[in-house]
Amino acid sequence: MGRPAAPGAAQAGGRADGLGPVRPGATLQKAVCAADGHHVARLWPGPASPEPGRRTGLLHSWPGVIDPLAVKHLTENLRRPWPFLLFLLALAPRLHELGGPSVAFYDELTTLMRAMEPSVADVVAGAAWQYPPFIDFQPPLHYVVVHLMLWFFGHSDFFARLPSALAGAACAPLLFLIGRRLGGTACGLFAGAALAGCLYHVDVSQQVRLYALFGFFFLGASLFLLRALSGGHRRDWLMVGWFGAAAFYTSYLSAGFLAFAVLATGLTLAWPEGDEAPPRRRTLAGLVVACSLILVAFAPWWLATSGLRQYLLGAGAPHLASLGASLEAAFAAFASHYAAFLGRPAYPWLLAGPALAGLLLGLVDPARRRGAVLVGLLFVCVFGLAWGRATTAHHFQVRYVLPCLFAALLAAGLGVSVLLARLSARRAVHILALLLGLGLAAPNIPAAPFFYRRDDSRLKTLAAALDEAAAPRAALILWRESDPWTRPYFEAFTRWYLPGRFLPSLPHGGPDGRSAREALVLVPTSGDASARPLPETATPVAVLAGVGVHRLPLINASPNLPPVAFSAGFRPDTAFGEMAASRNLRATGEGLVLADRGRAGEATYVFTPLPGQTVVLASLAMDARITDYPDDDTPTGRAFVLVGPDADSLIPYDPAAPPPPSKSLTVRLILSPGFEREPVAVTRLEAHLTVSGDPGLPGAGAAQRAARLAANTPVAPCPAGTAYPGQYVLDPSGSVCPWTVALSPGRPAVLGNAGQEAFSPEGLTLAGNPGGAILALGGASVPLPLSGPACLRAFLQPGGEGEAVLAPLFTAEGFDPGAADVGATTVRLQNDPALSCPDAKPCFVAYAATTGYPAKSLELTWFPRLFGDAEGKNGAVAEVALGDGEYRLLDAFLSTRSGRWDGLGVMRRASLDLGGFTGTVRVRFRLTGDGGQLWSAPVYPMAARLVLDTRSLPALELSPGTTPLGVSCPGECRATLGFDGP
Repeated sequence: MGRPAAPGAAQAGGRADGLGPVRPGATLQKAVCAADGHHVARLWPGPASPEPGRRTGLLHSWPGVIDPLAVKHLTENLRRPWPFLLFLLALAPRLHELGGPSVAFYDELTTLMRAMEPSVADVVAGAAWQYPPFIDFQPPLHYVVVHLMLWFFGHSDFFARLPSALAGAACAPLLFLIGRRLGGTACGLFAGAALAGCLYHVDVSQQVRLYALFGFFFLGASLFLLRALSGGHRRDWLMVGWFGAAAFYTSYLSAGFLAFAVLATGLTLAWPEGDEAPPRRRTLAGLVVACSLILVAFAPWWLATSGLRQYLLGAGAPHLASLGASLEAAFAAFASHYAAFLGRPAYPWLLAGPALAGLLLGLVDPARRRGAVLVGLLFVCVFGLAWGRATTAHHFQVRYVLPCLFAALLAAGLGVSVLLARLSARRAVHILALLLGLGLAAPNIPAAPFFYRRDDSRLKTLAAALDEAAAPRAALILWRESDPWTRPYFEAFTRWYLPGRFLPSLPHGGPDGRSAREALVLVPTSGDASARPLPETATPVAVLAGVGVHRLPLINASPNLPPVAFSAGFRPDTAFGEMAASRNLRATGEGLVLADRGRAGEATYVFTPLPGQTVVLASLAMDARITDYPDDDTPTGRAFVLVGPDADSLIPYDPAAPPPPSKSLTVRLILSPGFEREPVAVTRLEAHLTVSGDPGLPGAGAAQRAARLAANTPVAPCPAGTAYPGQYVLDPSGSVCPWTVALSPGRPAVLGNAGQEAFSPEGLTLAGNPGGAILALGGASVPLPLSGPACLRAFLQPGGEGEAVLAPLFTAEGFDPGAADVGATTVRLQNDPALSCPDAKPCFVAYAATTGYPAKSLELTWFPRLFGDAEGKNGAVAEVALGDGEYRLLDAFLSTRSGRWDGLGVMRRASLDLGGFTGTVRVRFRLTGDGGQLWSAPVYPMAARLVLDTRSLPALELSPGTTPLGVSCPGECRATLGFDGP
């Protein structure tokens, strides 16, 4: 397409673009930045010089009036594939491994804690009151969106992240439309394609965070603002208001859009777009309406949270970082975000250079000068707000200036459109602009797909380890707080990854309120380890994800035998043993506090002396700490005590009128948060008791404690070889009975059921090599056609689906060379949980499992690590073989030639459809070169998972009492058998 013809040529009866004649009465007006970035002609209907105050049909059509040209223009836009193509290009990397990595501490857990509130009203209230008091303080729209997503589609990382992924993908076509308006189709295609492949924006779009949604609303408001300034339609101004309000309800950072809207409108009024510009009065009125709509819509939230906002943000002092360093950090993240994770150099000029050059070229080109000025204004408004308002509490962060990424890509796109303007082949220009935009992400290619598979927090791994290590009915306790393992994030982690798996850490009033006899204790590895040492009875289990996991027995013999002086203990295990029941409380070691500050809590202590005795409360003392929240009001929270002979006869404690002597004494401590959900803590509760009556025979107290212990949980004999799978049972001495049994031929075993009804387990769990064992359970014969090495773990569901997992560890404590197939040539590194090759020679290690259950698929999770040698010799390959067949490729990680170690802590996944195969499945790992490693540790757990069809496994049932278990094996078998609960 060449340059447009002179106006005279058009008036002679031909269109300037050569596509047909000009309609009678039409006026030829010049426009710039058309589809290919050239100067083209626009035809506006109506007279050449409209009467003053008269609007043309296309520029100023009103809602409800059908404009044939507008309909035709819309139809033509729908036929253009670029927006949809860019959306698909952006969506693919954003959906890749979307549910793979664990959620991260701080921001993602904050969002999930908000979104998991029971209702939308509770989500909004939690965000308004900043409860729990996270460091993040943002409006509630994104939290509500995630809440609704989880309510509709269920509880999963994928669906929690899906709103961000969709919003992030939609940003690419929006940026294209803005770029096309400012600099032509070439500019829009470059900017949209570059955003589709930008790893920084992909990362933002794969987080359970608000920034992708904020960017979507920001771009939508900006697009309609540009449309409104150019055309003056009321509907466009209304859309500016609605998109702007949505952006404000997503993030306070949207204030930058208001500044941009005012400056862009001022620029349009001072520098109109020629004769087709709408009247100034209409433009000013539209801006006032849009801004008023935004402010009126946002006013309720702003006014309702003003006091708390000042309380949370007022503590920070202004802190301006270096402008140059802030710009460098932003462009380094935009252009080479992977560098922070893979230890590679950052390239800030990879985007800053094209953006600056494009901005200059746009300013030089008259057709794109206005677009260049608008892009510059957009960058300055957003960056200036985030940088200028930084404080010591909320310092400058790159994610705060996400719209600056859009501005930078638009600026670079302006330069591309200028450089391609002289090319006449329109389609070639468009394709070239698209490829150049995608090429901007080329330096990131070596980081993909490993970047998307990174897992910073390993919370999923920790959840799986806790689930495996816990007894059937156990509690979970955070022993002390240390960043990042603070109380709110611990609770968000357990609610998200372990819902309903653990009992409360304090007794409660439900049927299972006092059945826990064991707790898994999480102790952060950071912080002061001597602040509150663990009891001597705690035993270590594992260390991963920043915490040490310990096993701690719990004993509850409530009601308590009344001592002369009682001082309530606030250590979790001590408080568990003293309380009869609790509600919405947790023990911190220093006191009792509300677990949910939105509700009242209570702790009940019951003192019952021996039969024939009475007890009376002589005195009671309590210390409580109530903190203002926010701190500009008088506290409304309180703590008080009710006392009485039983739960139905409680009255407020009055030192002058204590309750009379009775056979039992109940003391109930109540904590109320008040109207403003203020923190309430009880740090001391002491009572002096007087017991009268016959104490009975010597030893009566010990016998009574044992009887009360037995009343709280099943007690049954546990001789050697006896296990109570799926149940929590104590032996007469108070020790916990085993819930797993060793499978070994010739070793008799007994399975017990301490309940009154038959017990039907949901599934069998195996650890070790079952060796194809056949179980004789009562009168039933149960074959287990499964065998493998000691690192085999299996779960078999009767009549359903099971799994067998090969999970070797390469730690000093867990490495078992005998678990691998014969002939393995790898060696374990002395100081790392990794295998490598001796003497730089190629090596391999293989693991095998044999199944008689049809195997549906194989899913591999592994952690190879390579040195990116220049020759490209280092590599790691995963292969699979079925039966006696040859090995075939499953996954490969080859040298990136980067000169650095790549892949540490980066999870790789691969899968293979096995189609119901039965027999031996072998997984082999081959390492080449002198810089290849294979890692597997609790933090980086390698696992080859076979999905099994276990419909042939019959349902099992344990009758009350004991059932003998016999084991026969065709070969060697050594495994542990357990049952999942009923």
